[in-house]
Amino acid sequence: METVYTAGLIIIGDEILRGQVIDTNTSYLAKRLRASGIKLRKITVIPDIVDEIAKTIFEASKEYSVVFTSGGVGPTHDDVTYEAVAKGLGLQLEQHEELVDICVNLFPNNKEALRLSIVPKPCELIPVYSPKKFAIVKAKNVYILPGSPKYFELAVNMIIPQLKGNTPLHFEEIDVNLNELSLVRILNEHAEYWKDRVNIGSYPQITPECFTKVTLEGKKEDVLEAKGKLLYSLPIQKIRNLKNGFSHYHVKPVLEDTENEVHIKYTMDVLQQCYKTYKPEEIFISFNGGKDCTVVLHLTACIAKLQNISSLLCLYVTAEPFPEVDSFVERAAQYYGLQLIKKECPMRQALCSLLNEKANLKASLMGMRKGDPGAEYLEAFTPTDPSWPNLIRVNPILNWSYDQVWKFLLKHNVPYCSLYDEGYTSLGTKSTTVPNPRLKDPNNSLLYRPAYTLTDESAERQGRV
Repeated sequence: METVYTAGLIIIGDEILRGQVIDTNTSYLAKRLRASGIKLRKITVIPDIVDEIAKTIFEASKEYSVVFTSGGVGPTHDDVTYEAVAKGLGLQLEQHEELVDICVNLFPNNKEALRLSIVPKPCELIPVYSPKKFAIVKAKNVYILPGSPKYFELAVNMIIPQLKGNTPLHFEEIDVNLNELSLVRILNEHAEYWKDRVNIGSYPQITPECFTKVTLEGKKEDVLEAKGKLLYSLPIQKIRNLKNGFSHYHVKPVLEDTENEVHIKYTMDVLQQCYKTYKPEEIFISFNGGKDCTVVLHLTACIAKLQNISSLLCLYVTAEPFPEVDSFVERAAQYYGLQLIKKECPMRQALCSLLNEKANLKASLMGMRKGDPGAEYLEAFTPTDPSWPNLIRVNPILNWSYDQVWKFLLKHNVPYCSLYDEGYTSLGTKSTTVPNPRLKDPNNSLLYRPAYTLTDESAERQGRV
């Protein structure tokens, strides 16, 4: 197996330069090379002129480990690639007897086809079957491929496995609902930090809607860390593809906060005690898409990363939900890699059903705070009432204020339900929840300010009817 690190591609043909033919070979070869750890460093498109092809071949063969040509292989007068490659590499042209047999088999009674057997000498023949046998000519480090996509792709599929490149580069994407100009500062900072380790690119997308695709390419461990850092810097509400976005990088800032923020340290202590008392498979999160349980989910995900817990179990009870809440819960499940169970029934019935399915469950993590109805007598660990399924209710943010909830969500770039940006401050069922009148925009009665702008915490539930 030949060790190869770089490649060049030379597209040959007047029809390409005139726009008469769409080149698909470049994309196909580039993808196959990248998957094999070989960098395609340059693509050149040139006309059917022997001297120009020869000069390009000479330069490329010196600069890259291998060179691929596409086009100019055929029986007509303008198929001059074999001649040009021989000239560029300082070789002679000679009829190859094995190629004569192949041409006769492929094109019986066609003498013009024998032109395909006159090739650079010396050369190597690489057999390809489609289903009839044809051959690719390799002269020194130059692979001479046909321009027809059908035969080009067959040839590439035969050649690439024979080449040994570096460890294939890892590739990740982030789609952001912002224009590219809005991302310049953030991307420049991260590109500079990861210089020579991770290649970060950005590409505007205009169909079916406008957004920016950010790409990261490099060694897998570097790319995953770079993606985690970038996700932490980008406005999380604008990220389109959140799958497995939460990473170890998001844990560090939370741990740093425990040194100065008493309420965060207390919550982490409660969660650690919970996972010390119960096995991970005995714990689930009651998650309704609200801001409070979103905080609990994020902090529990931090604990899961620290303890190498692969997946968190979440119960989502969908009693007359907002579509926006449904959408957010699905996004959160992707972001945190949750095992999500939905129940379309009242809470008590949902818990009974869940415990019938998973009798091992013993503790439910909840987003209750002291200001919530029925929370005044709760403690960090509280058994359910006698008429409810037998569980321990774990309330890690019981003493958090409304302001502390929002400061945490915003500081740590935690994804949250979009309704909070539309004036909702407390989410219930769709028929009993409206935007908080305290947040009505004074300049436009149809608009509301975001939930995090509410300063009077006693008015948090004024949108609940």
